[in-house]
Amino acid sequence: MNFLPLSPAPCRISWREPRVWLVPMLALAGMVVLIASDTNRSLFLFLNGLGALASDVLWQNLTVLGGTLAGLTLLAPLIGRRPDVIWSLALAAILATLWVHGLKDPINHFRPPAVISPELLHIIGPAHRYGSFPSGHSTTIFTVAGILSLYLRRSALIWLLAAAALLIAISRIAVGVHWPLDVLGGAFGGWLSAVLGTLLAQHWHWGVSRSGKWILGLVLAACALALLISPDTSYPDAIMLQRGLALVCLFPALQLAFTHKWRNAG
Repeated sequence: MNFLPLSPAPCRISWREPRVWLVPMLALAGMVVLIASDTNRSLFLFLNGLGALASDVLWQNLTVLGGTLAGLTLLAPLIGRRPDVIWSLALAAILATLWVHGLKDPINHFRPPAVISPELLHIIGPAHRYGSFPSGHSTTIFTVAGILSLYLRRSALIWLLAAAALLIAISRIAVGVHWPLDVLGGAFGGWLSAVLGTLLAQHWHWGVSRSGKWILGLVLAACALALLISPDTSYPDAIMLQRGLALVCLFPALQLAFTHKWRNAG
């Protein structure tokens, strides 16, 4: 993560900046259009069919990056250099979890495999049937992308991150388990969680204290270790990616957690 041109000082949120509000507003607008035009199903069938033209291995590797363990592990190397970023991520992850699980169970909307004939679907991995809105994977990856975008100095990289997050989110349609509405709901909730988590981190500084950094380092190391020991076998062609990611990120987090060699953010 040293190659990322992060802001040298802790992030300051301004609602006038497009990187703060543009993604959630576009996602919200997209949801309104899908509902008003009743095109959620037809867009799913189009994108799912289009995804079938690409490699199943590609979609498996993309979709696992939206998993909770993988998403958190992605930023583990930043714990020593930029604990303020990790603290923002921790708070945002709590908000994102509330967004996903606060809506999934009450809404309990059917996923595509529950309502579309199997011959019309291209399914990769398990055919989940319940708990459709919002997409947890989409929420996770847009939370991670949102956090990084708020700390980046180069606007071109921000939109590149947003595009990468969108591709990973679309993989949930390609593997056949989420509607476009679910993906947009995840993008909305994830990016907004990143913004609100960063705002909270500006006023509550426990995560950048010595004990906070140590605990967060252990948590991230545990996430990487869990990803290494028990990767998601739902997508077997992506196991090597998960293990490689875990190995790359595990040792920096462990080293920093146990040696206390911290750099002060800002």
